[in-house]
Amino acid sequence: MCGIAGLFLPRSAQAVDANLDAMIKIMAHRGPDGTDRYSSADRRYQCGFARLAIIDLETGDQPIVEDAGRRVLVGNGEIYNYLELRRSPQGQDYQYQTKGDMEVVLPLARALGNDFVHRLNGMYALALYDSVSDKLLLVRDRLGVKPLYWAKLPSGGIVFASEIKALFASGLVKAAVEETSVSAYLAHGYVPAPATLFKGVHKLPPGHMLEALGDGSVRVERYWRAHMAPDMPKNQDEIEAHLVELLKDSVRLQLRSDVPIGVLLSGGIDSGLLVALAAEQQGQPLNTYTVRFEGASVDESPLAASVAKRYGTRHEELTLDISSVADHLPKLAWYCDEPLNDPALLPNTLISEQLGKRLKVALNGTGGDELFAGYGRYFQRPIERRYLSLPGWLRHMIVEPLMGTVSPMNAWRLARAEKFFNNRGAYLHDHGTMFPPPMLEMIGNRGGAPIPAQSTSFAAFDGPPQTAALFADLETYLPEDLLTLLDRSSMSVGVEGRVPFLDHRLVEAALAVPPHIRTAGNQQKSLERRIAERFLPDTIINAPKQGFAAPVPMWMDDKLAALSRAILTRKETLERNWWTAQGIEYLLADRGRHSFRIYALLMLELAVRIHVEHPISVVPPDTGLEAFADDKLFQ
Repeated sequence: MCGIAGLFLPRSAQAVDANLDAMIKIMAHRGPDGTDRYSSADRRYQCGFARLAIIDLETGDQPIVEDAGRRVLVGNGEIYNYLELRRSPQGQDYQYQTKGDMEVVLPLARALGNDFVHRLNGMYALALYDSVSDKLLLVRDRLGVKPLYWAKLPSGGIVFASEIKALFASGLVKAAVEETSVSAYLAHGYVPAPATLFKGVHKLPPGHMLEALGDGSVRVERYWRAHMAPDMPKNQDEIEAHLVELLKDSVRLQLRSDVPIGVLLSGGIDSGLLVALAAEQQGQPLNTYTVRFEGASVDESPLAASVAKRYGTRHEELTLDISSVADHLPKLAWYCDEPLNDPALLPNTLISEQLGKRLKVALNGTGGDELFAGYGRYFQRPIERRYLSLPGWLRHMIVEPLMGTVSPMNAWRLARAEKFFNNRGAYLHDHGTMFPPPMLEMIGNRGGAPIPAQSTSFAAFDGPPQTAALFADLETYLPEDLLTLLDRSSMSVGVEGRVPFLDHRLVEAALAVPPHIRTAGNQQKSLERRIAERFLPDTIINAPKQGFAAPVPMWMDDKLAALSRAILTRKETLERNWWTAQGIEYLLADRGRHSFRIYALLMLELAVRIHVEHPISVVPPDTGLEAFADDKLFQ
């Protein structure tokens, strides 16, 4: 895991320099183990690298420069199957400079062209410059575990980086808000790719590559999209065995490390399976860690301890204090660049801080819910089923209009029920959005609701509706929320988070499982529960899904509510017309009920103030929300 940044100019462009020193310095948290840079003789290509050393500690530095600059490679993340690729016909005769994972891209690209990406198994964002063909290739991994951002310059060149703020630090990209992205954020809780909150700044979407040529042309194309694996067994026992073997092999590959590694163990099935399969393959006891928060209503540490005991791990329970929320939020907004409405960002960052004192690599169970249908939104709610049993004319002509006069939100909730059958992608969205049209009206936002990203992805999948719903989340919620959260929380403290459930082979196999096997009896994750029976205690198999819900209503005490009011009703803030003072008062009047919405608006406001309104800073703010309430931070 690292930070990469660079600049590529076409032949006709006037020479400009990116401030690579600032770009790398602002991502120092991603790579605390060393930095380096490269610039071509004509300065049309420049790149920099901040390293978090995980594999090949001695010779694994980057950029990797081949033949005095003929080709130059920088990459963030890990290529897990690098040993196998080095032994392949395309990789075995190459004269390697390092013993690391990333360099294998060079011989593969020489032999296979851009098709080399299909041979990689890993999480990565890489940049490959070829001076002979005069092109730059940017590639992001299939599922989007690692981020990559880029912007086109007026000259026709491009600047790229692992984080958006590094683009601003280049001195070549001005920070400004893209207004349509505000509506996208309010609707989704994130800004769906390829857009970002910032004008002219793009995400390279998961499974895509960008090719910039010396003539100034730039082309972005998809190289992978999840599909149902065609070679799945038909028998349920064989399906289970096949999935276990794929997950086991993914764990085998992702245990490769030259630094301390461990597993973040909750009381759930996903992390429990990872511990079981990892412990089988380790020659020494596995390091496992469980986190509990002081005052939390849910404590899964006893369940986690039972798994640790079963597999003889070196287990440690970490107890964390999650008070003083107001002190953390500005720093989180700085690390995230774009706003993210998921409040689990804070507890996950605190967890990563503790893990970083003990290890550099942590496996976790992200992705299990998307593969095995672990969310309630994949199923029709009983109350919605009962409501849809009423005649359509009664629902549309009487119930919903009458309800709309009393409670527009409840009328909207009733109307979304039939989307389960006629617009499942929108149904997913509606069961996750914090700001549906009635709530936008309440806060005074007139931007309108965009087309849900899940609807577009759902429509693109050819398969059963439940499977298409999983696919839609794999393309939207997973990379834009969960994986962004994982990257920012872990990389803020120099910890590499790995996600074995997101091996692309396992993803495609899981999508090929028929729904009646995946969720037998209409039970969430019933197939995974059956798989886990041979590995985990019954107490975990039968435990209700707890999830990881940040206690935002508890955070929203008098102090945080007062700070929120001051920050969100500042004169300059209200002049953007994203909400009104009356709208904020409406939310604060019932702050327990609307705490997640207040949090979402706070993170948007902080992102704009930190990255747009004030000069870019190469270090995160060292003050809490009080400074933003007074607006004295940069005075």
